Amino acid sequence: MNRKTLLFVVAVLASAALSAHANLVANPGFETGNFAPEWTQFGDTSFDGVGTSSPDGTPPHSGNFLAFFGAVGTTSGITQTLTASAGLFNVDFWLASGGNDGASFFQASLGGNTFYTLPGGGGGFSYIHVVMNNIAAGANPTLQFTSENNPSWWDLDDINVVAVPEPGTMGLIALGGLGLVAALRKRLA
Repeated sequence: MNRKTLLFVVAVLASAALSAHANLVANPGFETGNFAPEWTQFGDTSFDGVGTSSPDGTPPHSGNFLAFFGAVGTTSGITQTLTASAGLFNVDFWLASGGNDGASFFQASLGGNTFYTLPGGGGGFSYIHVVMNNIAAGANPTLQFTSENNPSWWDLDDINVVAVPEPGTMGLIALGGLGLVAALRKRLA
């Protein structure tokens, strides 16, 4: 195996390993300064938006923008359809609240499966890192955030969804890497 072929095979294997961990969410930190066109809003969006801080004064977790949701007496939220094969997914995001009452809630779902619900009544809090692993969903699942917050806002930033590589895929990548190492060692010997 010549050096160019070896480098090409290594590059392909590295690309496969990296693509398995790529964020599937477009505009995950709302850095475009708005929801459109990646995110679709629903419900009463009168008190929802993207800004350099939320109306309750919370700054972005990172970057320049965050999303905030403040539907009163009803729900609102955002959705995005992800491009992915059916399988397992790891999801994480950062959530804060300027305050909330017992009727308030924040909910996240993927492919119609609700994987996170935070009831209100706990008052305001700084950013928490919500991490949920191995969420099963069909092909091209819809990521949805739904909320109600009567006295204040929910603040959302830095959303990340990655497909969990199948164990067989990771095994094949590892086996290919071992084969390359063996071929290189044989050639250098």
